[in-house]
Amino acid sequence: MSRMRTWRDYAAVKKYDIIERYVERWNLTSFNNEMPAILSYFYVMGQTVVDYIRVPIWGSYLDPRVHVFWIQPTRTGKTIAWDFIGDLLDAAGVEKAMYSSGSDAGLIGTISKNSDGDLVTQHGILRGKKAMLFDEGGVLLSNDKKTYTVDTMNYLQGAMNPIGTDPNILTKPMANGVVSCQSSASLWITTFPVGGVKEVVLTKGLFQRVLLFVAHWETDDRRNVSYKRMGGVFRKMETDQTPIEDLAAHFIEIKQRCHDRTLELAELTDEEWNAKSAQEQQRVAKMLRYEMFTLESGAEWDVTLQSCIDEFYSLLDGLDPKMREIVCTFMPNTENYLILFATHLALTEGVWLMRAEHLELAIEIIYDIYERLVLWLETDIEVGQLRREKLAKMGAWKGAYDKVTTVDLGKHGDGWVQKSGLFARYMKQQEKSKPATYERFKAAKDWFDTYKMKTVVYVRWKGEN
Repeated sequence: MSRMRTWRDYAAVKKYDIIERYVERWNLTSFNNEMPAILSYFYVMGQTVVDYIRVPIWGSYLDPRVHVFWIQPTRTGKTIAWDFIGDLLDAAGVEKAMYSSGSDAGLIGTISKNSDGDLVTQHGILRGKKAMLFDEGGVLLSNDKKTYTVDTMNYLQGAMNPIGTDPNILTKPMANGVVSCQSSASLWITTFPVGGVKEVVLTKGLFQRVLLFVAHWETDDRRNVSYKRMGGVFRKMETDQTPIEDLAAHFIEIKQRCHDRTLELAELTDEEWNAKSAQEQQRVAKMLRYEMFTLESGAEWDVTLQSCIDEFYSLLDGLDPKMREIVCTFMPNTENYLILFATHLALTEGVWLMRAEHLELAIEIIYDIYERLVLWLETDIEVGQLRREKLAKMGAWKGAYDKVTTVDLGKHGDGWVQKSGLFARYMKQQEKSKPATYERFKAAKDWFDTYKMKTVVYVRWKGEN
């Protein structure tokens, strides 16, 4: 990670003073987390202008929302960062919600009968416009069916589909009918690193829709934060950092500009706009998607965009073929966020002309996020040769286990073999010495359950966790 830029190195931070002031104010609440701070700026931007902005891509479009999945060790400032984001959202008049546990009905809604026997729909938290904190994202990476059903991931993925499209309508059949909701929520999901991440990355679509930020913290990082944090004990905060109310005014102003331009292009009055339902307003935004922004003349935009794509694909050089295939599944989303960040930078600047410069400013940030992702996948996900080597080792131990007579240990169940018998079979099959077998078992012990009865040690195959 040391090869990457620091947050002050980004040209967007240098060009737009509001982003620098935003991060500096964030740093009074969550320390040493400047990259998530920058991501949260775009997160707030996306939800602020969600009613007005649609980015056309041929026959489809993107809405302006930014969804963040932040993976970082516990007690490093993830949760407390929402104190800053939440206060800012309140000051900017943006609805927010927090969700940490509950049923799918809590996300989508439920239908029940009241005392008079009439059917009543209670809407879930994903319905409507809001900035939503999901602070227990780790459960989405596990198989804990007690807390979340298998549909939870699908509902969150559906909520991230473009607003106004059919896949963005979430439905759940129930005994009393079908409950449905349309979601314009922006998701901010946080978790500490947990086991089972690789299975989600490889088999679920959630990571391919969010902006995934993974950070590792060393002991020195924690110590430096401790110095800074404890330096504020019993001291009144005296700072020249921008007040949250002033930051909120920036987002309110951008929302008003988008509102005014939408009404001007659609030839609507405030009264006519306010009289429209959410779905009707979404149709207006979709209708205006080709008119809201214009591209600069000349070929510079296209040349720069192709250059950005080439930079993304350069990160695939040297990857194992299987890893390259996995990383490529993130490419469309990375390209989408490149365009969204460029759009939000144009809005930050207060212009409706999209320039190649906006792409150049955006790619620095998106590239570094993507590079982090590739490094994380390379080091934490087993594919290709490493995966094959591990499967071969597992197969050798499973082959030896299958050749040893199993016993039933009563309340502990059956399938147990004496460890000494397993080792003898492994030594014979693999033609290894006893010391070498003991050494190899150190790496294989997690594939077995162990139980000791008096002086005899038993093991039972359980496979990969």
